[in-house]
Amino acid sequence: KHLMKINRTIQQKRGSAMLVGVGGSGKQSLARLAAYTSGHYAFQITITKNYNDNSLFEDLRNLYVKAGVKGESVTFIFTDAEVKSENFLEYMNSLLATGEVVGLFAKDERDAMCGEVRNDFVRDNPSMEENLLNMFNYFMDRLRDNLHVCL
Repeated sequence: KHLMKINRTIQQKRGSAMLVGVGGSGKQSLARLAAYTSGHYAFQITITKNYNDNSLFEDLRNLYVKAGVKGESVTFIFTDAEVKSENFLEYMNSLLATGEVVGLFAKDERDAMCGEVRNDFVRDNPSMEENLLNMFNYFMDRLRDNLHVCL
C-alpha cells in the first residue's frame, strides 16, 4: 500500500515525497524499492567524517547532469541522519522549491550544460529562439521533471 503511494508520487513529473514514520519502519527501503520499480536511478549520499558542503555540491552536480543533461529519472533519497549542517536543509529547500541551488555551478559550467542540451532543446522546441536563457530554462524544467527527492 505505501510502496504504491511512493511509486505513484515519484513517477509523476516533479514528484517528490516526504516519508514520515518511526525509525526503522522501512521508509528508506520502500523509497529504494519504489525507485527500482519505477526504473529510476536511486542515489543516497554516503556520510563520512569529511563530508561537507563541497561534497554535497559535487554529488548534486552529478545528479543534475544525470537528470538534466542526460534526461534520466533519478530518485534522491535524503534522510535526517545525513544532515551534517543546517546548510544542507537550505540546499534541499531550494532544490525542492526552484530546482536551483545557488553557487552550485559556475557560469561557464552552466553554459556548457546548456550546450549539451541544445540538440534536445531544438528538437522539442523548434519555434523557440535558441539562446542561453531559453536553453537553461529547458535544462531546469527537464531537471525538475526528472529529479525526485524522497526525504
